[in-house]
Amino acid sequence: MVDPLILGAVGAGLAVGIAGLGSGIGAGITGASGAGVVAEDPNKFGTAIVFQALPQTQGLYGFLVAILILFVFKTASPWAMFAAGLAAGLAGLSAIGQGIAASAGLGAVAEDNSIFGKAMVFSVLPETQAIYGLLIAILLLVGVFSGPGSTEIAALGAGFAVGFAGLSGIGQGITAAGAIGATARDPDAMGKGLVLAVMPETFAIFGLLIAILIMLMV
Repeated sequence: MVDPLILGAVGAGLAVGIAGLGSGIGAGITGASGAGVVAEDPNKFGTAIVFQALPQTQGLYGFLVAILILFVFKTASPWAMFAAGLAAGLAGLSAIGQGIAASAGLGAVAEDNSIFGKAMVFSVLPETQAIYGLLIAILLLVGVFSGPGSTEIAALGAGFAVGFAGLSGIGQGITAAGAIGATARDPDAMGKGLVLAVMPETFAIFGLLIAILIMLMV
């Protein structure tokens, strides 16, 4: 039998480690664009910081879940702690997509300040996958299980469902980046661009729904 403390510790490590990996890559992508923008116009430094901060939030979510796991170390289900870390960590990789979108947004704003608001809208879209992962992680840690089956199996299933589905944020970020470019060229294209950018999120919603159903039914 696996030591419960091991599962809790690994869960905390997965949450902060994998989410931190995603945020580091996402922030790096945006930061690289920011360095080029600032070299052309030093006054854009503040704007670059704002866009680079966007993909860092996933790392904060992972850190938060890791802290929560440590707080419930002795009371929560060991497999729920492991699954919570898995959910928050994998969903946190959406930061890579957000970094791609934020990089494109920063580039567009460097050319035209008036597009700042629209670029921000597209850039925050991949954030939702991480929020889904955070939500499921919290539900797992507070013990929202009402199905007749094994809590351990339900926890793992829910964590895998929302975690892997959260990777759709990478695809969403790629689409959002293209939509930002299109909107910069033609502001009227924003509506259609939003529709295209939102499409990849449907799979994250599927993962969220299945995770909830697993906790309630399995």
